[in-house]
Amino acid sequence: MIVFQKAEKTSRMRNPLENFKEDTVTFEYRTDPLTGRNSTIIRGMLSYVSKFLISDQDLLNSLVEKTRANCPFCPENIQTKTPMFPQDFLKEGRITIGDVFVVPNLLGHAERSVLAVLSKKHHLELKEFVPKIIIDGFRGGATYLKRLKELDPMIRFPAFVFNYLPPAGSSILHPHMQILARDRPFYLVKLMLEKSKTYRKKADSSYWTDLLVKERKSPRFLFKKNRVRWLVPFAPLRGMNEVQAIVPGKSHLLELDNYDWSGLAEGISRILRFYGEQDYSSFNIIIMSGPINKHLDYFDVNLRMISRPGVRAESFTDAWALPYLLWDGEAVEDPEKLAGRIKTFLSSKEN
Repeated sequence: MIVFQKAEKTSRMRNPLENFKEDTVTFEYRTDPLTGRNSTIIRGMLSYVSKFLISDQDLLNSLVEKTRANCPFCPENIQTKTPMFPQDFLKEGRITIGDVFVVPNLLGHAERSVLAVLSKKHHLELKEFVPKIIIDGFRGGATYLKRLKELDPMIRFPAFVFNYLPPAGSSILHPHMQILARDRPFYLVKLMLEKSKTYRKKADSSYWTDLLVKERKSPRFLFKKNRVRWLVPFAPLRGMNEVQAIVPGKSHLLELDNYDWSGLAEGISRILRFYGEQDYSSFNIIIMSGPINKHLDYFDVNLRMISRPGVRAESFTDAWALPYLLWDGEAVEDPEKLAGRIKTFLSSKEN
């Protein structure tokens, strides 16, 4: 049932960079095998935009120092400058696990929106996102969701979201993760749930199981950590170094155990080390979940992560009209090439 559809197209021009000799630009259109969403692979684009993906280190250092003094998430401020849960929700006011604090979001993006402050340090290089930091954040988020399920069972649709540094949409520089929860699914989750259910009816099997069978021997497959499988998607949602993870057989976040959380955290840490090796400093991650009140045999918890532009005076953004308003996907290099670069990096670090 799963078909990887792609079509190659070319455009001819007389190139001023080659003394107006005729030149050919190649585009490859790919279709996401589940949703049908289009993605365009633009070969050569990575080298064109790469300078915008690297932060101006002096500017980044200045931003870190400028935002540190009044940061509500730094240890000297977190007890006095972050909200507390109502007493009838949590008597202690905040959830703490290790160095992680889970607090209500002062201006959230869903009716039950909270934040997990991940570190005492105001700024982390990507190589400093070690698995323990991420696992404690996940555990804090799961603790919140369990309490929420007890007290407000109508709130069934959670998502974990990381936005790191301003180019990734973060208004507070200090490392943190958002746990969003509401009574209706986010649009992409809704689309994936519907398409996964349709696939199940037609194929009498799970799309996610079938996808992993097909991808296991493809050049896009990266590694397995615990139960979690990591790969580069065939048709990326967005363009910058997109990586996907799937947790087989677990349809919502409260079904994940420490073994699963560890597999996700270790994988995230590995990919962030790869991003850091490319001199990137900013990223987004989402973890999508089915409804937390029931198990679905046609959907698996899955993750997407991408690098984002650097902190630079030029203020370059990759959130332009085609992906942002036309909803098409785009990638700046072949997914198979990205997967190869990641595997080369990871194998070199293991030796």
